[in-house]
Amino acid sequence: MIEIAYRELYAPAHFGNSYEVMYPGEMRELLAEAKFWGFNAYGDWFDAADLRNPANNPRNEYLQPQAFRDRKVSHFRTAGELGFDLGLVLTPNHVYLDQLREDLRAETTDERYFGQLLCPSKPEARGIILENHRYLFETLRDAGVAIGSLAACPYDYGGCGCEACRPWIVTFGKLCLEIAELAEEYFPGVAARLVGWWWTDEDHAAFTAWADGEAPGRFASIARYIKYGQCAPNTSQPIPRGCASFAFVHIGYADAATPRDVYGPWGPTIAPNRLAKTASSLCEGGVQGYMAYSEGAFDDVNKALLAGLTSGRFGQPREVLEAYAERYLGAHGTGRTAWAEWMMQWGEPFQTNTAEARRQFDRLVKGARRTWRLEQLESKLRLFEAHNEVKHRSAWDAERLAAASRFFAEQERLQRGIWGLGLVRHVLNERFHRPDWYAEWAALQSKGQADTATAVSEA
Repeated sequence: MIEIAYRELYAPAHFGNSYEVMYPGEMRELLAEAKFWGFNAYGDWFDAADLRNPANNPRNEYLQPQAFRDRKVSHFRTAGELGFDLGLVLTPNHVYLDQLREDLRAETTDERYFGQLLCPSKPEARGIILENHRYLFETLRDAGVAIGSLAACPYDYGGCGCEACRPWIVTFGKLCLEIAELAEEYFPGVAARLVGWWWTDEDHAAFTAWADGEAPGRFASIARYIKYGQCAPNTSQPIPRGCASFAFVHIGYADAATPRDVYGPWGPTIAPNRLAKTASSLCEGGVQGYMAYSEGAFDDVNKALLAGLTSGRFGQPREVLEAYAERYLGAHGTGRTAWAEWMMQWGEPFQTNTAEARRQFDRLVKGARRTWRLEQLESKLRLFEAHNEVKHRSAWDAERLAAASRFFAEQERLQRGIWGLGLVRHVLNERFHRPDWYAEWAALQSKGQADTATAVSEA
């Protein structure tokens, strides 16, 4: 059995995902289940993309910035009431839309630097950044949210490449310390953590040299980046003395990194083999904690897998899936094992035999408990049934077009009818996750529309 001490569900409520649209009762149920499987910390990020400064609201309007912030505060409060440690993720120089002045903007030619960014080396910009954080800390404290740690990330969103900010990773570190000192006024004893997402070898070396020389012992941990398709971070990269080794684990995709089954457009993501290997690798590497990066309810099975395997409760992924089937699908006896085997095959969904998966499902579903968790599993099967029918036909005849239509209709049913999502944005939008036949299909749709327009004009 593996037990890793710090097990954070990092669930940013943004981009139209489940966490952004969930009401308090829904979020309480989801977090209670996450705790059941073994998570003991909760984190979120106050993403400022496309939002105006909520502190600058003289007419007391209640629009997206205010609703967005209130929902996040509510989720933090709920997590605290359920007994989670609370971690606030920061991208320090990412500011509000109405704070972007040309003379204060960051230099962003490096492709890793993006967002609504100000240059923290400019005193006025730094003042705006600090004031934003002060207002955020006041909001959380006044709402009864006790933040236990800050986890700062230099990229996605963040960065500035101007001469005064180079090397950015050190400027970022200095800014983080200033923000952490500010946070101490509101949350005494708050820990300063780091998120290693997109850090390079050079970043690790430069940051460690600076921190060991000028800020020894100030950073409690760093969640090292695990690249797509890998099961462990690069533990050879240096980290500051006294900084615990954590990992940043992406639970939003299947076992295989390619073809991409990520973020939900292809149905719930299930990664039994990858997450089992990840749990073993983290234990063997002496990792003391992790942040499980989650973008919604679609990774529900993966939540159970990772937390169950790292909290000392389960030794194998099949054991977790058997318990999942009993808890949510009403399975007992051999039904538990059969459901676990059925879910295991979706680790590599593009290799799954959907005809056999359908036969198994139709047998297992008799008497199963009808919940959204069962519905999402069948929706994944339907998506791949339609996808495979399109793939296995060579000509775009009526049958192939009908299969493509079923695929898109099922995506819509899943997103709206099962997960209750609205307009998803950024990387969650299905346009980033199209099937490989999509371009051909779209060209046919365009041609059909053009032919229709021609016929109308000639009539």
